[in-house]
Amino acid sequence: MRSFLLSITPLALALGLVCAATAAFAAQDVPFTAGGVTAVCTGVGSAKDNPEWSSYPVKIVLANNAGQDLAAAHFTVASGGKTLLETDCDAPWLLLKAPAGRYTATAAIEGRPSRSTSFTGGGGPQKELTITFAGGRQ
Repeated sequence: MRSFLLSITPLALALGLVCAATAAFAAQDVPFTAGGVTAVCTGVGSAKDNPEWSSYPVKIVLANNAGQDLAAAHFTVASGGKTLLETDCDAPWLLLKAPAGRYTATAAIEGRPSRSTSFTGGGGPQKELTITFAGGRQ
């Protein structure tokens, strides 16, 4: 039994790390990097006023068609058909720093069709993109 555990433990650890890199729940207001893209989920309470957030060139806002903020979305950021970042975000903003290039961000909220927006990575002033979902408040 001991030799079995010693042989299976590295495999289980490796699988866990692969799964964690593919899709993870993002803690609010804590930047993380995946696939060369740095992101942070924010937009709630006083943390949304953090001056550091203005250094992120892309701000994706989730809202309904009445302009109310939404949260609890699953985001995917891709470039050239390759998924670079995938995370669950329990805040209405996803801020992104990405190298120069073309990207597509897709947000999925349970029970609603997913929505996407495209953006160009690189520096410059922050551009705000809103992904709008039909329906009432989440």
